[in-house]
Amino acid sequence: MKELQEIIQVWKQRSPQQTARTSHGEVSSRPVSSALATLVKVEGSAYRRPGARMLITSDGQQVGTISGGCLESDVVARSQEVLKTGIPTLVKYDTTSEDDLIWGLGLGCQGVAYILIERLDKNSDVLALIDKCISTRQTGAVATVFKSEDRNINQGDRLFLSPDNSVVSKIANTKLKDNVRRDLGFVLQQQKSTTQLYSSSQGMVEVFLEVIQPPRSLIIFGAGFDVLPVVHFAKELGWYVTVIDPQSRPMTKERFRECDRVILGFLNETEVELFNKQTVAVVMSHNYLYDLEFLQILTKISLKYLGILGPKKRTNRLLQDLQAEGFFFKSEQELYSPVGLDIGADHPEAIALSIIAEIQAVIHNRQGGFLKDRQASIHSERRSMERLYNGTSVDQC
Repeated sequence: MKELQEIIQVWKQRSPQQTARTSHGEVSSRPVSSALATLVKVEGSAYRRPGARMLITSDGQQVGTISGGCLESDVVARSQEVLKTGIPTLVKYDTTSEDDLIWGLGLGCQGVAYILIERLDKNSDVLALIDKCISTRQTGAVATVFKSEDRNINQGDRLFLSPDNSVVSKIANTKLKDNVRRDLGFVLQQQKSTTQLYSSSQGMVEVFLEVIQPPRSLIIFGAGFDVLPVVHFAKELGWYVTVIDPQSRPMTKERFRECDRVILGFLNETEVELFNKQTVAVVMSHNYLYDLEFLQILTKISLKYLGILGPKKRTNRLLQDLQAEGFFFKSEQELYSPVGLDIGADHPEAIALSIIAEIQAVIHNRQGGFLKDRQASIHSERRSMERLYNGTSVDQC
């Protein structure tokens, strides 16, 4: 997510009307243009997953990655032609050969990657949608045609489903547009990006159906010194971080400048309504009564993750006191206490690392164990539409 945020920031700064600078810092009259490389499909193993992006500007700037570092230079070279012609291109990198230890996603990792490279303008719809999802902290979706045998359906044609459920389509084929709109809605419901094949009278069309997630929202109850590394690690992941200081200390806002939001005091009803099922929270005020009051508020909300700092005995006592006062967590709410993964953490930075790692694992339904012990592939399998809802995997358009 942080990578996408940086791409959007540079894209906004590099409009076609701006001038470029030479390698010597001199201003050139040549306007700045940008190309976007998107990993749209992976077969087998890969360092990055579909949806990874890299922005390349005509003045030499590069933001983001689409591999472990071995493809970027080739993609940058290929993007120069796209910047000149404006014609999108799909590049296939095949690393399934045992002899291929150079042009792979991770130096011979036995995978095939498909990367769509396209020129952008100031009104690029795909980055505008991502920007909207980030700024409004809502989920959207985009369908991108990346391979087409139909001359009337172009690479780079898209259909957008905005957070407000409005639809914008640049797909001219009505039947394809209807099928993609249907499938995109289902993908959004399932929160699973995938690729889908469609057939037309002129051949096959392949589309990347992508869920655009907003930044993960982390609420930290407490503003002690040990909260600072938690905030830092969360911001490195591009999360939206809120710190709540029950002691209402004015210096807190200065100490937590890295936060997106700092609340002095306790939450009011309006602020509680901002929480949703994707929100994650950690209670770590080191004050029993403050924690008890925080937890009373949190019993009203279903959270994706709720961690409580401290030993089990302390948490059990908190729960007993809550119940005695008539507060009960919803049955589906799982508490993580003591908070964090068991990595031998014994100082604030290591504890923060264990907390963020545990949240990351829970978000992605993982146990947080050793990858060497994992029997399945590292990345969860991207399910096709057929397996998502038992429909046909190839629709007619």
